[in-house]
Amino acid sequence: MTIGIPIWMLALALLSGLAAAAALYVRNKKQYYGKALTIILFALRTMMVALVALLLFNPLIRQKFSSVETPTIVLAHDNSASVALCKDSAFYRNDYRTQLEQFRMSLNADFQVDEYVFGEEMRDFDQLDFSDQLTDLSAVLKSLDRRYYKRNVGAVLLFSDGIYNRGFEPELLAENFPYPIHTVVLGDTVSYPDLAIRDVHYNKVVSLGVTFPVRVTLSARDMAGRKAQLALKEGGRVIEKRDIDIPSNRFSKEIDFMLDATKKGVMAIDIEVGGVEGEEQLLNNVRHIFVEVLDQKYKLLCVAASPHPDLAALCSVLNDNYEVDFRFGKEPLPEFGNYDLVILHQVPSAKTDFNALKAQLDKNSKLPVLFVVGNETDKDYLNKLQGVFEFRSGATNTLMDVKAHLNPSFSTFTFDNKAEQLIAKYPPLALPHLEINALHSHDDLLLQEVMGIKSGLPLLSFARDKRKMAFLFGTNVWRWRLFEYYQSKNHDVFDEMFSKSLKYLLLSANDGSAIYAKETYYSNEPVIITAELRNPNNELVTEPDLNIQIVNKLTNETYDYTFSKRDHDYELNASLLPEDLYLYKVQTQMGERLISVSGSFSVVAIGIEAQQLTADVSRMRNLARLTNGNCYTAKQLQQLAEDLHNDQRITSVEHHESRFEDLIHSKWIFFVLLGLATIEWLLRKMFGAY
Repeated sequence: MTIGIPIWMLALALLSGLAAAAALYVRNKKQYYGKALTIILFALRTMMVALVALLLFNPLIRQKFSSVETPTIVLAHDNSASVALCKDSAFYRNDYRTQLEQFRMSLNADFQVDEYVFGEEMRDFDQLDFSDQLTDLSAVLKSLDRRYYKRNVGAVLLFSDGIYNRGFEPELLAENFPYPIHTVVLGDTVSYPDLAIRDVHYNKVVSLGVTFPVRVTLSARDMAGRKAQLALKEGGRVIEKRDIDIPSNRFSKEIDFMLDATKKGVMAIDIEVGGVEGEEQLLNNVRHIFVEVLDQKYKLLCVAASPHPDLAALCSVLNDNYEVDFRFGKEPLPEFGNYDLVILHQVPSAKTDFNALKAQLDKNSKLPVLFVVGNETDKDYLNKLQGVFEFRSGATNTLMDVKAHLNPSFSTFTFDNKAEQLIAKYPPLALPHLEINALHSHDDLLLQEVMGIKSGLPLLSFARDKRKMAFLFGTNVWRWRLFEYYQSKNHDVFDEMFSKSLKYLLLSANDGSAIYAKETYYSNEPVIITAELRNPNNELVTEPDLNIQIVNKLTNETYDYTFSKRDHDYELNASLLPEDLYLYKVQTQMGERLISVSGSFSVVAIGIEAQQLTADVSRMRNLARLTNGNCYTAKQLQQLAEDLHNDQRITSVEHHESRFEDLIHSKWIFFVLLGLATIEWLLRKMFGAY
């Protein structure tokens, strides 16, 4: 501990102490204690007063602290299905687990070991069952870099087959990774001839009578000169087949099929490729898709101040069951009564005919509207078109960067934790400075965050006045879609958020019910369905019991459930269901009125982990090389343990820290003052001064 006090401060404090002591023991002739005692009392009083005077200057003291941080070994293990789908599947499900447990115990005996498993997400090591259906290696490295920032990490042990199907190339992060990565190659390192269906692009919902495309991406490895046959089947009947010539050992081709939607319902289509002898892995030769054929079509009208990429992003969530018309600027408006929904992008504005727009909206008072508020929106005109919000000019005439975060109390739609985390990372929208005052009740899906401060103001809000309305505060949502594709190579969260929003607006206000179910669920995610009930006064109610019957269309197996009641709506978690097509029927009795809603959804296997089963040894070696680590096989765990114990880089680190604190906050100073005062009082008491 060091007390950093200027000389002048010490001098003033000491002079104060000397003056006080002199006044009491030198100039005071009434009391005489003897020379020795007077000197002692003079010194005690000088120190006590000087110390009190010094505290009045509020000096700082510097304290030094030292600590020793032991090295940490981070073990991250791949729990994805591709590891155990290889030829050595029995080894990884049995003997390997025993060897891994012994290896973990040997590390725990000498190191601080933090253990994780990863696949769809990284989590604490609980069990190794190779059940994850996705792998994101880049997310693992980013998470470790963030969690162990400036920590004493001796090494990161990455157990994986090197195969990833989400995120981006992990080598890009490894170049600047702060710790050595020792990789352990799992899975099958031998490359076998393989034929695989890599991807299928298709419309999940189509209209009756249309012809729709199905694009199949086919790949082959080490099969040069052979022929394969690709077939599409429905109910065991071959719809169409193609003979494929494979000219090279590394082959990839997109094959397009055009199918006819001839009857209402769901088409269960099997896509199979085969016809090649000697293929070891057949799991990636089959894909199942479900296409819902609807005899209903919605018409949407987009009115915009000018063309904008937001319109393309919003329309991208629509399928063949929607027809969209556009009007820009002062182009004549069509009859709104011919449409089911109107999207007003930065409208009303100075570039559009307000009177014509208001006349059409007044004439069609029940028509739902989505308002996208931006820089070109005329706030005064907007106030005249709706009564949910009142808009006034803000403090400055500039644009704000407004980020989004999910409202935890919003219950109409449900999103998982991954969606909430992704939405929080979305790029900011551009919104002019506005004062937003609520005049009517509204339900906010997204809330605004400005400069890291969550304001509580709506960003995406829903309301029901005379008509159903939604408000999106800000433009450039197209950036959200691109960002999500960069992060996860899909648009699932963006598409789900806006498709559910549009469906909510399209549902008739007179139905008294609304069921929210996804068109497709993956086999590794729970089937979650939400529902709303409204009484004749259009108020949300949860008094009646809401029942649902789910039927597997292919096996006729029936599941009966009752929805759980929440504050304002209902929710059903049917857990995991087998891959197939399902029909559901929701029923309840509300007074004398029977409410019944039917629909369908499909459960499909992700299948991504079966697309590539040969370990990427090259990637694992590169990750080790770029971080000054080493690469091992699954049978070299003992060698890895020995190398870790002999690695001179893995050492403890001593940290030194200095902190400045106010001297007056030190507890010892109180006891020093108390001790000086007590000793002086006792001496004076003993020799008759008191």
